[in-house]
Amino acid sequence: MKKIFKIILICMLAFLVLLFVLLFIQDNILYPDDLYIKMNEINDNKSLIGLSETDIIELLGEPKYKSEQRTKSYTYSAGTTVKKSIFVGNYHKRSYDLQISFDEDNKVKYTVIQQIP
Repeated sequence: MKKIFKIILICMLAFLVLLFVLLFIQDNILYPDDLYIKMNEINDNKSLIGLSETDIIELLGEPKYKSEQRTKSYTYSAGTTVKKSIFVGNYHKRSYDLQISFDEDNKVKYTVIQQIP
């Protein structure tokens, strides 16, 4: 009888440990929306580097913000990521912007994705 009780107890503990590990792993994954995937790919591939201001507007549309402080830059919405949990549902939604900076010849110098605070 004690042997069966020990086996049941070990199985229950193993199940709880496995459940905890699965929840911890699943709870730390960010799930991006389609816009974030697209903009992140554009940023990672550096596919906009060297394009003109006109090319950028034709490709991405009008920017959310335009800035000409030190250098010209455009800001576009870059989508969101969200953490998902079995118990809580969606939480920790994060929004991002794609910032495009131009050089003195109005060609894209670099791009960066930034989390919006």
